[in-house]
Amino acid sequence: MKHLKYTIVAFAVALLAASCSRDELPGEGGDTPATGQMQAYTFTVSPDIVMEGDAGTRSEGTDAEMPTRCFMQVFDSEFNKVNEKEEAKITDGSCTFEVLLAAGKEYQIAFYADNSNAPVQNDLTNIRYDPSSGKVVAYGELVKGKPENMDWEVTLTHIVTKITLKHVGDPFTVEAGEEFKISYPCADAYDVLNNAASTGNGYEDFTYTFSEEKTIGDGDEVCSFYTIVPYQVENNPEITLNLHHLTQTISDIELQVNSHVTLQGDLSEDNPKWGATSEYAQKQIDFFFKKEDGTSEGTLEGGTYNFYLPPGNITDLAAVLSAIFHKNVELDLTKNFYIFEEVLDNDYTFAVRNNRSSMRLDIFINNNKTFHILYADWNSGNYQNFSVVSDKLKNQTE
Repeated sequence: MKHLKYTIVAFAVALLAASCSRDELPGEGGDTPATGQMQAYTFTVSPDIVMEGDAGTRSEGTDAEMPTRCFMQVFDSEFNKVNEKEEAKITDGSCTFEVLLAAGKEYQIAFYADNSNAPVQNDLTNIRYDPSSGKVVAYGELVKGKPENMDWEVTLTHIVTKITLKHVGDPFTVEAGEEFKISYPCADAYDVLNNAASTGNGYEDFTYTFSEEKTIGDGDEVCSFYTIVPYQVENNPEITLNLHHLTQTISDIELQVNSHVTLQGDLSEDNPKWGATSEYAQKQIDFFFKKEDGTSEGTLEGGTYNFYLPPGNITDLAAVLSAIFHKNVELDLTKNFYIFEEVLDNDYTFAVRNNRSSMRLDIFINNNKTFHILYADWNSGNYQNFSVVSDKLKNQTE
């Protein structure tokens, strides 16, 4: 019985001697493991949620930005996979991994963490990144060297960039359910081993929906989201905004990993930098050219609706077109044929063609002749006056 007891004790001592931690390094008060000897090493992993910001500011991070899970995978010095990835739950800001490694051998150990629930199906050389929610905060780190010489306290840093949209200007109101759509550069995968983002299609869409009617004031942050920037667009990224059914593109933005970028400007509809979308134009056309019951203004004749517009009031039509397309429009009746053309969203077309001989303007929407505007005096009593359209704009601005 004594012999059995001593054997068990000796076996326990052997197990303790084979496991290394920060407090018990090989060679410190003990024998240095021989090259190739397998040792159990414990890595303590902690994400740094502080992120550098633009203009000298920083994002200190929030509880929502703390990752909930972490993965570790070991590769040799030739980038060959040594083991399958392991997962650990992050609790109180850290987690631990224990792995058997050969002393004296060079390794590359990849770590990845995020706050997502989506399965990580591939190796850490090809982590699929899902940006749809805009809230996936991802971290990574690569530790290289011989295990006995590695730092076993691993700090993870962001592999994402945080982007915040901020309004500067007069207050404006958004409706409940209104959407703020943003197209931005984003990779669809990340390789921790090579510290590189893939491109995928290069751009993704993020939609922020206002849950209730809200007034956006001067200096208010509207929304934030995260992205892994594809390396192909790092030097010339563009972000396209779509709000109020209007659109504008921002370029010359510096997007760096582990940084917080705030894009600020006038996000109200009054900003002339916004351009119309087809949805905005159709909404405006309905407002100006339709009655409250949904029927069209104008005098129906030959399948089109006709208006009379005194030639001296051509600026009334120009003002209406300016409101429809959210841009300054000028019309010149001395020119023949097309005096205004607009293409939106690559497939929505609107054109005004001038027929000087008959003193008539033809309006084409998606190549369909929709309205006639006659500016010859002899038509003044035959058709509805264009003022029924242009007065709606004047009533808006009063």
